[in-house]
Amino acid sequence: MTRLYKRWQNMNIKYKLFSITTVLLVVLTLFIYAMLYFLLPEYYHKYKIEALRNSVENAVFIAENEDINRFEEELYRMSKEQNLAILLRDKDGNIIYGKNEVVFIKYSKYLLNSLNSEYKLSTEVKIKGIDEEYVLSIIMPLQQINEANKVLRNLVPITILIAILIGILGSFIYSNVITKPLIDIIEKERQEEENRREFIATISHELKTPITIISGQLEGMIYNIGKYKDRDKYLKESYSSTQELKDLVNEMIEISKTDIMSASFEPSFIKIKDLVEIIIKRQEFLIDEKNLKVNISINEDALIYADNDKFSKALYNIINNAIKYTPENESINIKFIERGFRASILEIENTGITISEESLKNIFNPFFRVEKSRSRKTGGSGLGLYLTSQILAKHGFEYKMTNRGNAVLFTIEFTSKKS
Repeated sequence: MTRLYKRWQNMNIKYKLFSITTVLLVVLTLFIYAMLYFLLPEYYHKYKIEALRNSVENAVFIAENEDINRFEEELYRMSKEQNLAILLRDKDGNIIYGKNEVVFIKYSKYLLNSLNSEYKLSTEVKIKGIDEEYVLSIIMPLQQINEANKVLRNLVPITILIAILIGILGSFIYSNVITKPLIDIIEKERQEEENRREFIATISHELKTPITIISGQLEGMIYNIGKYKDRDKYLKESYSSTQELKDLVNEMIEISKTDIMSASFEPSFIKIKDLVEIIIKRQEFLIDEKNLKVNISINEDALIYADNDKFSKALYNIINNAIKYTPENESINIKFIERGFRASILEIENTGITISEESLKNIFNPFFRVEKSRSRKTGGSGLGLYLTSQILAKHGFEYKMTNRGNAVLFTIEFTSKKS
């Protein structure tokens, strides 16, 4: 028993759901079958008897209020519809109606299998216009339901087999339909948890370096050790390291906000050309300093559906990266492609540079920098594109960075654009 319990505990959720659903469906089918088998005969008997009594009351009412011909018509209708044997006799035993039923009434208990296979009813009837009272005798056979019960009993093996097959098939379909999204959610949560652990480990490593540098420099200055006697120089370097540390912490806070506040997205329609022009204007100094040419090809009325603040931050990071890494006298080309009923695409291309395939695979990882020196002065913290990827993913936008000729191309496909 303990071994079975352990196996059950370790079983995949899909197979657990399949097993439970199969058992429930089979049990439910057998329960319904058992109810029909045991309760149907009794219910049917009560139903037939109640229907007969109501019919007899109606017939007696007709006899008392109408003539004998109308009464006989009603008796004929009852006998045909309910399969009844009916005799109407006077007090002397003379048959007034139903001569053909005499034999059946006299010998019914021998013709049928048991006394419980018939129901007898006898009542006095007074017919309008006739002073004499009559006796109405009725026998209703109940054999049919007993035979039906035998048929049900013979169908037990087939019923069980069909119930099991339907249960297995239904459970298989149900477990697949239900568990697929659950498994996807669990896998997504597991992957996100793995990413968080990796991110925290990387943060610890990244924070350790500037803290160690600052701590070593301050300790050297406190004890006037060697080169650290030049306090003015190393105070400036320590200050520079603290600024780098501050920038790194601020970027990590931004990433944390993006993760925590993901549920508070407030999407709206944004004119993409206006947004691009605002971002370009904020970076005019860097563009002029490198003599870059910026080409914008976006329709004035082109719209996207996104959270303005968060998407602006992502787009700023992309364009800032393009400006930062584009060599002097090269171009930055920004193009918005509208494709009718298909998702629109935004392309940001910076020419004169390419990225290795290995770097492209890791470009959106936290703290990854194409710049091998890992200097934040030339390569940043490595969190900008990671933050961008998180924002775009939470919007449901498809994105990628590729090489195209002698250029790097960042593509965003607005798959979740609101219609």
